[in-house]
Amino acid sequence: MEVFFLRHGQTNGNIARRHQHSNTPLNEMGERQAREVAPKIATLVPTHFISSTHLRAIETTRIVAQVCNIIPDTHPAFEELDRPLWLVGRHYIGLTTTWYVIRWFFGLPVDSGESYEAFVRRIKGAQAHLESLPADARVVVVSHAVFVNIFLAHICVKGRLSVWGAVKSFLNIFSLRNTGIVHLHYEPNINTSQCGWSIIER
Repeated sequence: MEVFFLRHGQTNGNIARRHQHSNTPLNEMGERQAREVAPKIATLVPTHFISSTHLRAIETTRIVAQVCNIIPDTHPAFEELDRPLWLVGRHYIGLTTTWYVIRWFFGLPVDSGESYEAFVRRIKGAQAHLESLPADARVVVVSHAVFVNIFLAHICVKGRLSVWGAVKSFLNIFSLRNTGIVHLHYEPNINTSQCGWSIIER
């Protein structure tokens, strides 16, 4: 199976580098990015098209899927990390975000939002959903930078990431540009002790 994660197009929140709510739409550049990447996605000949339920992902999916002539599905397992509402509008780089991320990663109380453990359980649910698809499937998933990079970090890891693994994963979040593509391959393995996933290109 081939899986292609596509990050949604640009939003004003991306430009401002601030945490966003689920109803943040694409801006004009984001719509243009989606139109520009659509022919490339079409050449991948997807058999399945899955979108996060967040508006910016749905808008990206609508533009791209029209060119691919495929009817997409939405799936809540592929949504962005659910962060506390008080974090929305805050800058990615700052004391408030740093305080939140440290507490979130180490499992310390953060009055609302999705815990690290809950997020990983959801990621594993998303992984199981992909693994349930036909072996010859070519799947495009429109999602978000945090989700994609934490997914990649956990595809062959059952437990908690190491501190260094978490640092690398968070740094990779900033390198996945809007409408950037990550290509993965999944090969079911008879030996269940081995991971069937591999990252082809990121």
